[in-house]
Amino acid sequence: MCGFCAGLPGVPHWTESGSDAARLDAAELGHELKLERALRVRIVDRVLAHYGCTVSDWMGGAYLVSSLRGRTELVDRLPQVWQIVEDIAGRPLDPLDPVLLAALADAR
Repeated sequence: MCGFCAGLPGVPHWTESGSDAARLDAAELGHELKLERALRVRIVDRVLAHYGCTVSDWMGGAYLVSSLRGRTELVDRLPQVWQIVEDIAGRPLDPLDPVLLAALADAR
């Protein structure tokens, strides 16, 4: 997806396209959308713990990323979460990092 299309307001980000968040009749799905988003935040938060960060939902439309040292950033979309955490951690996030995968497996 090009950068322009990814930033259009009101258009779900492609990372949410397979979820209830991508449905246009969101008013009818209020509770389901909140549950789906809460699950997504919990999963991302488990990954970010490995990098010394947390993520939380902010008013159902943004993500609040915080470091253990107190740095906090508000971002609109999931790719921005990863970018901020890379800045905070000072290293790229590697989803195939064996230590991360082991930590996630142990946390089940």
